[in-house]
Amino acid sequence: MKTTLKEVKVNKFTLKEITQSDYKGLFVIGRDKEMCSYLNWGPLLSINEAKLIINNIYLKRCDLGLPPGYAIYYGDVMIGVIDYHTYDKNQNEIEIGYFLDRKFWGMGIMKRCLKKAIDVAFFDLECDKVKIGSSLRNERSLNLIKSLGLVYEYEEICHLNYGDDIAKYYSIYKHEYMED
Repeated sequence: MKTTLKEVKVNKFTLKEITQSDYKGLFVIGRDKEMCSYLNWGPLLSINEAKLIINNIYLKRCDLGLPPGYAIYYGDVMIGVIDYHTYDKNQNEIEIGYFLDRKFWGMGIMKRCLKKAIDVAFFDLECDKVKIGSSLRNERSLNLIKSLGLVYEYEEICHLNYGDDIAKYYSIYKHEYMED
């Protein structure tokens, strides 16, 4: 698996590999309690916490043979993250996670960016399957995942900021994706 990501454009947005210098943007987004409610970290209380998350979560992925993920930029402002956080070597399957600054919710931005991230997973990272999960409480996210053509696979308990919840997982195989 490649541990680097190419920069890609998605209309007015750019997906750039996450670097240490993204800590300020992460801090601005990660202070939002509502946005963080579906994550397993946050809300962020200090710049140092943002630095730690970048170093201890995203940049550590390279040590695990994964790319660090993408920072989503609108001009020179970071507005979100898409990351490849779990890899199953036996199935050549990558799991994608994501979040977006709440000011940009409901505009179709994440759908376009996730589509490009799925392209990268299949054609640059050479995965055979992509999986995305979301809490049952996050209807917007579940609808987004389904709108991308992923198909329901299973449910399991997940640990989020507000406590344990059930997450639904959806997936798509490369050959199915290429048929669309």
